[in-house]
Amino acid sequence: MKAVALSVDTSVDGLYRIANVSSLTGIPVQTIRGWESRHAVVQPMRSTGNVRLYRRAHIERLLLIKAAVDAGHSIGTVASLTDRQLKARFKDAPGQVAKVREGCCRVLVCGTALVSMLKTAWGSRPDVRVQRSLRTLADAEGASLPSVDALVVDAPVLNSALPSALRQLRAATKAPVVIVVYGFGNRQILSRLDDANVIALAAPIDPAQIARICRLGLGIDPTPTAAFSQALMYSAGLRRYDDAFLAQLSQMPSKLQCECPNHLADLLVKLNAFERYSLECERANPADASIHAMLHNASGHCRELLEQALQRVLVHDGIPEPQA
Repeated sequence: MKAVALSVDTSVDGLYRIANVSSLTGIPVQTIRGWESRHAVVQPMRSTGNVRLYRRAHIERLLLIKAAVDAGHSIGTVASLTDRQLKARFKDAPGQVAKVREGCCRVLVCGTALVSMLKTAWGSRPDVRVQRSLRTLADAEGASLPSVDALVVDAPVLNSALPSALRQLRAATKAPVVIVVYGFGNRQILSRLDDANVIALAAPIDPAQIARICRLGLGIDPTPTAAFSQALMYSAGLRRYDDAFLAQLSQMPSKLQCECPNHLADLLVKLNAFERYSLECERANPADASIHAMLHNASGHCRELLEQALQRVLVHDGIPEPQA
């Protein structure tokens, strides 16, 4: 195989050094070397100076191997599998397969200047890209937004409305990682952002550091406890049924041989009230903001589940839903 000389630390003609591969995949350098020597997981090229050179296909395979090992498979059982066979191991987790197959962190960036800077800085990177951009947070209202792995928001001045706006944007995009790049702010707002699992970085920022943080969204721990914590990071969506409709439904006779539709309506009225109450507590008690933020999110998720159940009941009973 023809050797290729490499004179810089980043990619050249689609080739990467082992340190870059480690950064892109999250696999320690020693682990990569061990997988190569003991299990022939990949066979990189070599430069004239005997430096390992990896192609993009090598990186994608290493990502697949890492995902299989992280899922509990031993390296000895998956090293000899083809890429197609490795992907088949994740047939019950299609979201994870998509991320491993793409191998790229999708980022939504808000802020004209920040968008321009990150697009320029990340232009040649294969591991992170600006999936969608917004001029301001206000542009997110009513917009159809894609699911992304990270949000990066430019906020020259932190204000009290920012944590709530970020929760709504996180709920719309399902982003595990949210970063705010700020110029000026006070400790109270920074504390609220921290309680909302938002990473606040003072400007100026290093695009490479932002990329590394964004890629944390590709490695969410799939354990039940972590999944619960991750779910509470997202604000629940907007209410499906208003109080007037629920009050009417609570008194309406049902085709079901019970009063479950009425009870569902009553429960939703109470959940809606508690959701509002916990939000007011979060705003009024900065010292306990993290607890009230958790209660607000938890009640919102419970409300969404009951709304889905009620929707099926309405279809069963032939009751038309109210207009949005």
